[in-house]
Amino acid sequence: MIATMKKLLLATAALTTVGCAGFNGQEHALTIAEQHPISVDSQTVTMTLDAATGELSSLDKARIKAFGDSYMRNGHGVVSVTSPSGPGGEAVRKALYEAGVPQASIAAADYRSGEGAPGDTIISYTHYVATPSACGLWEGTRERDHRNLNSPNFGCATQNNLAAMIGDPHDLIAPAEMTDPDSTTRIRGVKAYREGKVTSSKADSAINTEIANQ
Repeated sequence: MIATMKKLLLATAALTTVGCAGFNGQEHALTIAEQHPISVDSQTVTMTLDAATGELSSLDKARIKAFGDSYMRNGHGVVSVTSPSGPGGEAVRKALYEAGVPQASIAAADYRSGEGAPGDTIISYTHYVATPSACGLWEGTRERDHRNLNSPNFGCATQNNLAAMIGDPHDLIAPAEMTDPDSTTRIRGVKAYREGKVTSSKADSAINTEIANQ
């Protein structure tokens, strides 16, 4: 009798464990990033200039300068300068270079314009935009509460804030490339060390005292 009761209790415990695993298992443990993903899409930024004669006005140069600054902050790939054959494309490429865009990042392309058609020069580059998932979803709240899961909106605000604040959304796809090291700073530190000078940062005794008192 006792052996039979033990078997029944063990079987009941096993069924309860299996039921709980299927009821709220590891497959339901989604991370915030999985529950509220941020999609990253590429977009093309363009600007059109009338530079057929090769003469750029001060306004055109200011627009090119702003375009170049935007590319240096958020652009990826190259800046494409598409123009009909003539001096217009060269003038725009020169203005981009003077605005701080490296020569290696400027690509030239030509197109054939029809007779009487405007000889517009088109500048373009690619940048990335982060789009978060929408918040304010309340469907399935009762079911989630019953299963002891996070609410549908848990972490959604954080993901939306992250998508709005990130400087370059492309960093969510791949890490940014490392910039060149500051050789001047490194040499200064090595030189000071060789001369026997203190290379560590100066400590503020007042700050240390305040922290100690707290």
